[in-house]
Formats: sequence, structure tokens, C-alpha cells
Amino acid sequence: MRARAPRSDGSTMIDTKVLEAAVHDLRNILRDGLLASDIWERTAGLSLAGFNQQPVAVALFTRITEELDSSLRDSNFPPLGRYYMLDMAGNHTVVVVNHGKLLQGMLVDNKRANLGILISVAIPRMIETIAQAYEP
Repeated sequence: MRARAPRSDGSTMIDTKVLEAAVHDLRNILRDGLLASDIWERTAGLSLAGFNQQPVAVALFTRITEELDSSLRDSNFPPLGRYYMLDMAGNHTVVVVNHGKLLQGMLVDNKRANLGILISVAIPRMIETIAQAYEP
């Protein structure tokens, strides 16, 4: 039996097994370079799957993403695309991937993970896989 979580708009369900498989795949791609990842529902801030989950970071990046969306819109800039990255102290990178009603955060150790693989393999695979979690 597949686990499902309701979307906030009630129109479709999200297959959490697909989300869990996506996190497992991400761990295989980035290996010990992946320090943490969460996939969460954007409006409620509810984490649906993850590795070394960080609820405070989920709340923080939900707020940052909403503020960034709003500021870009107010400034007549193009909207956010598929993801944004932050270069952090201590050779860390945070990536926030926009999956529509879901967001995904990743904390990556730059010394252990190849950023080319992150951008060219991991992020596109997450976008493709997580799109499959939406069910009508």
C-alpha cells in the first residue's frame, strides 16, 4: 500500500514513498557529501521525507523562499526558477529546489560532494523524480 499525504489545496495527493525513494537516490548520488535533506509541503511547512531532517531549517527556508518570491515579484524581476543556492561558511552549500507545492532543501559539504554532479545530476533527478509523486 502506498502512503499518501494530502496537498494543501486538496486537489491531489503526494506519494510519500516516491519522496522517500528520491531522498535515498540523492544520498546515493552525493554519498557522504550530503549532510541533510528535507522535502516539505510549502504552505504548511510539513516535512514529508528526509535525511538528517532539520525542522528549523525547513521553517527558515520556507520563509526565505516566500520573501524572495515576493521581493522578486515586487521588483519586477523574473520569478524563481527550479532552484537557488547559497554558499555557506565552512565549505557548505545549501540548495533549495522548487517543486511547486513542495520545496526540497539540501545541505552539502563542498569538500565531499562534487558540485558539478549536484547541479548536473542530483538536482535534475530530484526534479524529475519528485514530479512523479504528485497523483491526481
